[in-house]
Amino acid sequence: MKKVSKEDLKHPDKEIRGCLYLIATPIGNFDDISLRAIKLLEAVEILLCEDTRKTKKLLSHLNIKRKNLISYNDNNASNKRPYIINKLLSNISIGIVSDAGTPLISDPGYKLVKECQLNNIKVTHAPGPSSVINGLILSGLPTNQFYFGGFVSSKKFLKKKQFLATQTYVMTGIWFDTCLRINNTLTIMQEVFGNRRISIARELTKTYEEIITSDLNNVIKIIDKRKKNNNPLKGEVILIVDGYAKEEFNIDTLGVTIKNKLKKLSLRDAVNEIITETKLPRRVVYNEAIRIKNDILI
Repeated sequence: MKKVSKEDLKHPDKEIRGCLYLIATPIGNFDDISLRAIKLLEAVEILLCEDTRKTKKLLSHLNIKRKNLISYNDNNASNKRPYIINKLLSNISIGIVSDAGTPLISDPGYKLVKECQLNNIKVTHAPGPSSVINGLILSGLPTNQFYFGGFVSSKKFLKKKQFLATQTYVMTGIWFDTCLRINNTLTIMQEVFGNRRISIARELTKTYEEIITSDLNNVIKIIDKRKKNNNPLKGEVILIVDGYAKEEFNIDTLGVTIKNKLKKLSLRDAVNEIITETKLPRRVVYNEAIRIKNDILI
């Protein structure tokens, strides 16, 4: 990598004054920082940080000594926005970074950008690493279309609601979760999505980077086995889930399958089993199962 001189780090004032810079930082490996990001981290007059302690570690690695680091996060953003807007309107250059990766992706900041637009303040982006894109391209799942669902809810009923809302999306889905909740999350995914292909990515760009890709049934077994062997997954993970594959099916054939399942299983268990086997949407199977069960009772 070309060594960045002090002269390289200087930006003409006309290029940065009165502008908000969204600066992407590494998601793990500090060497992934871009030359432009390095220049901006030193040149902007104020640097907004999700957590100043974490940003200081990066700055120390880059041998950047600077002042005017201000915390800007979910807890204080609404109070600090007026101050930031006033500074920008006073021709002060400001940069914003998240703890890792591209700012505003499941991090504070979009309201600040919106406020800048309302005040005709220039906003630009110094692009770089993104865990969403990294996870997607390493998953082996389709990359031509995808959606980002953000963080999975910690509450079971809200989590299920999130997945049900995207059940028939044909594109790849991407979610953030923690390993403390992953068993529950995967179980609900299996119930809603059936046995789809899934990739779990963690520690991206770091020494212990890990990608686990298989179908949901097998991934649940892998994680359970690792837990039993005292080697559980740790930290935050990215879940990349295959989209809904629309399959042609005959409603009469589905009806026969449901009748056979209801002879030995409850309605709920029969529906869950059929969803896992066929990958059909829950509402299709459930509605048909209700109709058949009512006919049987009559």
